Amino acid sequence: MTEPFELIDDPLGKLILRRPDQEDVKDVRLRRAFPWSKKAEFISLRSSEGKELLMIESLADLSADLRTKVEKWLEQHSFIPKITRVHQVDVRFGYQMWNVETDRGAAEFRVQEREDIRFLHDGRFSVKDADGNVYELTSLEKLDEQSRRAVESLL
Repeated sequence: MTEPFELIDDPLGKLILRRPDQEDVKDVRLRRAFPWSKKAEFISLRSSEGKELLMIESLADLSADLRTKVEKWLEQHSFIPKITRVHQVDVRFGYQMWNVETDRGAAEFRVQEREDIRFLHDGRFSVKDADGNVYELTSLEKLDEQSRRAVESLL
């Protein structure tokens, strides 16, 4: 069970962690321990220096208001675009150049290694580009025919 706490927005939009009998901690960040498989469990509250202050075992344990605040913060500060369509994957010169549509707009990126495309337990894939950005690719069955043909040989 998660220990009692509050999250308060400061005037600059940063989070303050308030716990009984402890000093408030300013500029708290939230991170999912398992962003792909357990989005609503094991949320780490960290100081701006990265030190873990508290672990939320399950969002279901929180009050509705606090759960909404945590979910909203994570949504605004987590950047994992979902690839919705693959126009082309050009495989030349030892790397892959992807031209895609995402839920956040068009993107073009380079994938260095075949190992940067990882199969996830539920059929989706994570795709890491050469700059370290991570994209989510839906399962092959959910892709349109052109997108599926563009990526099948890579997976």
